[in-house]
Amino acid sequence: MNTILPTPNEVTEMFGQAGQASATRPRIIVSPQIRSIVKMKQDAAATKKLLDLIGLTIERLFGGDMIRAARWLGYSDTVLRWIQVNPRLDSRQVLIRSDLYDDGGVPKMLELNLGSSVGGLLEASFHSVVLKLSSVSDAVREHEAEWMDTLKEWAWLMARSFLSHRSNPLLAFVESEFSMPAMQATLNNIAGRFHEITGIRVTVCTPKELERRKDGLYASGEKVDVIYRLFDLEDLQRTPSEFEHILDALENRLVEMPMGISCRIAGSKALFALLSDPAYQAGLSAKDIEWIRLHIPETRLLTIGNKGYALRKRERLLIKPADGYGGAGIVCGWKTSEAEWGAHIDSYLSSAPQGAWAVVQERVTPSYGSVVIANEEGRVHEEQASFLWGCYLFGNRYIGHILRTKNTGDDAVINYSNGAAIGPVFYNEDRERTGCP
Repeated sequence: MNTILPTPNEVTEMFGQAGQASATRPRIIVSPQIRSIVKMKQDAAATKKLLDLIGLTIERLFGGDMIRAARWLGYSDTVLRWIQVNPRLDSRQVLIRSDLYDDGGVPKMLELNLGSSVGGLLEASFHSVVLKLSSVSDAVREHEAEWMDTLKEWAWLMARSFLSHRSNPLLAFVESEFSMPAMQATLNNIAGRFHEITGIRVTVCTPKELERRKDGLYASGEKVDVIYRLFDLEDLQRTPSEFEHILDALENRLVEMPMGISCRIAGSKALFALLSDPAYQAGLSAKDIEWIRLHIPETRLLTIGNKGYALRKRERLLIKPADGYGGAGIVCGWKTSEAEWGAHIDSYLSSAPQGAWAVVQERVTPSYGSVVIANEEGRVHEEQASFLWGCYLFGNRYIGHILRTKNTGDDAVINYSNGAAIGPVFYNEDRERTGCP
């Protein structure tokens, strides 16, 4: 059956409805991606299992002490002080997104993102946007597909988990001064949707717009009850003084900040290496070790001791910063010469004496299929693309999927920063059918 491309007028209308939904104005997948509910449940179960194993690893190797784990991983005293505010990870009340490839029907977990800085919520809920296209709505109706509004599920779970015990609370989305210009439109959109869904008051601000008073933090004269943290490790280490009054209020229990910096530590790719490397697997059951072998690409800390391993296997490895995101800093061994690869390794090793700032991870071949891509200028085209699935959970509850794709002619890693297209995922009770016409 031939693919039906939407018209430029339809695409213009669609982007008009999306409004300022994304600060980076992504390329949007406008062919309905219909994934079987069986596969979705499989992805969710693997995501939950991975989170459990990470928690178990922190217990096994660090006695459950996140500060001890962070110190071993080489984080600064500035970061350790923030971890002391929320030293333990509550897996029952945290936003999670796993990024995975479908490896012959087996979810291969590339990384785990945890906490309030997890992105893509708006785009994961773009179903109503792409359904404006007749080509999408017709295919969804024909295949009796359904969808989950990830943003709505997130909002209700946030309200129930952290705000329901308060009377008329104020939630503040706090982003750094550095990142706010790029993120303002997106955060305003999310804040507006959050208020519309829950009725809870919400504001978007930078740390400078929060005033420290005797009894807490205030935004535009209103006392803030809960901070939804968007600022991240890089911000805290770049300008720690910008956040000092927030840390002081947290230490004095004058404001709450669920999903704190401990979430970022638990999402470190170095923990993938501690799961994958036999040198750190003591105490794991044989069943867990087999699960890890099947679902986690071979991952090793980039250390002096592992340098020979990394050099020998260049053509099947990537270097990934341990706490990086969005694809920043990733080096693909198969795209570099031996000399370039060695130079990258030496650069990482010299900048991180403890050697836990980066990992090398086995290359995994993604699944691929046909997708239709549209951009804001109204251009639409079909391409063969590699698929990267994102599976969202809030605690133990599955709340939806997102899909990112990259043209198969480009063998780089699929991520937002290198121009991947992005779109919502529909589901079908009976079968999987991606890229429906």
